[in-house]
Amino acid sequence: MKIVYCAYGTAGIKCLEKLMSTFYVSQILIFTHNVNGNEEFIKYLKTNKFNFFLSNINNFQTKIKHFKPDFLLSVYYRTIIDIGIINLVNNYAMNLHPSLLPAYRGAKSSVWALLNNEKETGITFHYMNETIDSGNIILQEKIYILSDDTAYSIYHKLINLFTLNFIKAFNLMIDGYNGTKQEGEASYYSRSLPFGGRVKISEVNFKEASQFVKAMHFPPYKGAIFEINKSLDVEIHSTNALIKLLKKNDICI
Repeated sequence: MKIVYCAYGTAGIKCLEKLMSTFYVSQILIFTHNVNGNEEFIKYLKTNKFNFFLSNINNFQTKIKHFKPDFLLSVYYRTIIDIGIINLVNNYAMNLHPSLLPAYRGAKSSVWALLNNEKETGITFHYMNETIDSGNIILQEKIYILSDDTAYSIYHKLINLFTLNFIKAFNLMIDGYNGTKQEGEASYYSRSLPFGGRVKISEVNFKEASQFVKAMHFPPYKGAIFEINKSLDVEIHSTNALIKLLKKNDICI
């Protein structure tokens, strides 16, 4: 068997490590991104001498056709894969999505789950088709969102959950499991930062402000930015820091 593996970041490394227990390097053709935050994955690929490309997979249809893959796996890959590529594996293409589909299709699922005050979230392994995150579900697992969770903590919890279930889901696809149709209300969010990462303190209550802080907590990136007045913006990284800010500026929200 041969695999086209499209991946990014920590999730890309952890799931690829699972594949390496069964497959040889020569059986896996990899596509990833040459962007900040992906350095460790690229280093891992070089160290293990994988055949990989840093360019858009959709520009390599001829090469992939010659490779003759049996399966395509997308693990936090940031490019929408053309249906022509998916057809090359007879639709045996599986994506890992960090939400309980059909809710929170698109990007920044954990961020929006926090902003919307959800009580739970989870992971979905699903078949890929011509529409984003809409294919049949192969496997889902859920977790509860705790009071002290942030976008950063949920992100890593979901990666660990993906890693634990990765081979199980992949084997279901290998065995020809067709999956189940997505049911329930669908929602979609883009990759853009919610509210541009900045809100006016006068336009939110304390619960909304604290959820915004949690949703924007993803080091080393900027935290939540609050506009106190027209001449003062403050970056906040924790609920305690938010409380101190309110007290310092004598603000009641």
